[in-house]
Amino acid sequence: MTGEENKSGVGGSNTTDKKMSGPYTLTSNDNPGNVITQVRLKGENYDEWARAVRTSLRAKKKYGFVDGTIERPTDDSPDIEDWWSVNSMLVSWIFNTIEPTLRSTISYMEDVKDLWEEIKQRFSVSNGPRVQQIRSDLANCKQNGQSIVTYYGRLKSLWDELNNYDPIPVCECAGCKCNVTTKLNKKREEERIHQFLMGLDEGGYETVRSNILSAESLPNLNRVYAMVVQQEQVQIMTSTKEERGNPMSFVVQAGRNSGGERKEKPSTCSICKRKGHDAENCFQRIGYPEWWGERPRTTTGGRGSTNGRGTQQNYGRGRGGAARAHAAQTPSFDGTRNIVTNSDRTGITGLSNEQWSALLNILDSHKDGNTERLTGPHFDDADWSG
Repeated sequence: MTGEENKSGVGGSNTTDKKMSGPYTLTSNDNPGNVITQVRLKGENYDEWARAVRTSLRAKKKYGFVDGTIERPTDDSPDIEDWWSVNSMLVSWIFNTIEPTLRSTISYMEDVKDLWEEIKQRFSVSNGPRVQQIRSDLANCKQNGQSIVTYYGRLKSLWDELNNYDPIPVCECAGCKCNVTTKLNKKREEERIHQFLMGLDEGGYETVRSNILSAESLPNLNRVYAMVVQQEQVQIMTSTKEERGNPMSFVVQAGRNSGGERKEKPSTCSICKRKGHDAENCFQRIGYPEWWGERPRTTTGGRGSTNGRGTQQNYGRGRGGAARAHAAQTPSFDGTRNIVTNSDRTGITGLSNEQWSALLNILDSHKDGNTERLTGPHFDDADWSG
């Protein structure tokens, strides 16, 4: 392309003939501050970065400056200025795609081809240990309760990184009809499908996994991913319905438990047939205490004494009535309220002398007519009358 042709193409002055756009063409949107790709060179991702930069430069018809197919014109050529203009622009674009910390370690070169070769020789190295680590991570990559989106994203990241280090070879022979590149891509995709299915959790994905693997020909990876995501959504809906049903079941069970539990009834004396005490502490067996007074005393088994009309008279019922609990036979005391003999404590255990004296003082105050109520637990159903 001559300088006259280039001048007509610069700035897009001839918009009717699109073929005028060539390698020397620069538009008003092209400036040294442009970032032609979002992939930044970090050092270990050279293959990914080189592929992204190569694609962007080919889209602008400028990759010939990098690979040397567009050679530098002679100094007396009319295209030398245009060549330097495009070349300097490409050098700026490439430096803009390098991480700042790494950019300072790269020598600045005016020729974009020399800069490209410098970066390639420095960072395009075989990384066997990293490839081994990626393959190990792929073998151990499992869903482990994560969502399908998260699990697939982890796999996709490993696949892309491995592809940077181990790209599929491209046939370079002229007139090739074996289509080997397409076959290799298909084989790698099937390998990824198996890795994806093997890492799924055991619960809930057996059916979809079996359906995919039993197909005569495997679907593509995108279709497999869609089928698994659909199965995940079915599981989410099923678990949501179960969670909604569980509280109702819990209420029913709770109602049955609360209604079915019954309080333990007070014990019944086998001698007087009354509730609230046992035969070992029954007054009919151990004798009535002095504070019992003139209350009726039952001498035969039955519930309370009966009058001539055949009605029962129960005493000691209610919170404000007579004594609510049987006590052991009252022992004899001296003038200072001390226990005279240990035999006077028949039926009472676990009380010290001071505690026993305090209990007798309470009983005496009740006998003297003091109606102060005793505090403490009580049984409404107990019949404490002798």
